Amino acid sequence: MTQEKVIVKDKNDIIEITYDDILKYHGREMIGGAALAFKIMLMTFPRLCNEIPQRGRFSFYSGIGKNGRGIIDATEMVMRVKTHNNLRLDLAYSDDKLGQVAPGGGRYYFEIGYDDKLVKLYLKEGIIPEEFIAYSKLSHKCKAENISMKVEDQEKLLLLRQELASSIIKSKPEDLFVII
Repeated sequence: MTQEKVIVKDKNDIIEITYDDILKYHGREMIGGAALAFKIMLMTFPRLCNEIPQRGRFSFYSGIGKNGRGIIDATEMVMRVKTHNNLRLDLAYSDDKLGQVAPGGGRYYFEIGYDDKLVKLYLKEGIIPEEFIAYSKLSHKCKAENISMKVEDQEKLLLLRQELASSIIKSKPEDLFVII
């Protein structure tokens, strides 16, 4: 089975990027977020541009803010939104938007732009399992209180992240997101 890929231009070079490529850049921590961003790009690139899009012409807003490191890394790797200062992570902006509330604050609401076009979308309810949310909230609480999470809780969160990422990657983008 061939892997899905997003395709972008970097000046005159055409680059094909798979989810596995994104994980090589991001690492193995926030892989669910990396998977979400990958599916967002697969879904929105054809709506934003009739040709292969050029890096540096994108903008991206993530309603889960700086807690979404997998999303941030994936969008930076593919679109270079951080490099070109076109990444917004303002949690308050998503307060009145649709989308499931994220464990670290904000919502699973996103906006992706290319030149003068903009696509707004949110993650469907139930995609992020309640158990994942509970363990993620525990992780955020431990970080805020500057205490270590129990080893068994860390292992469980890692397993839940892997299960979430696998589920997202196996899904069609339209089964994950609603475009507004």
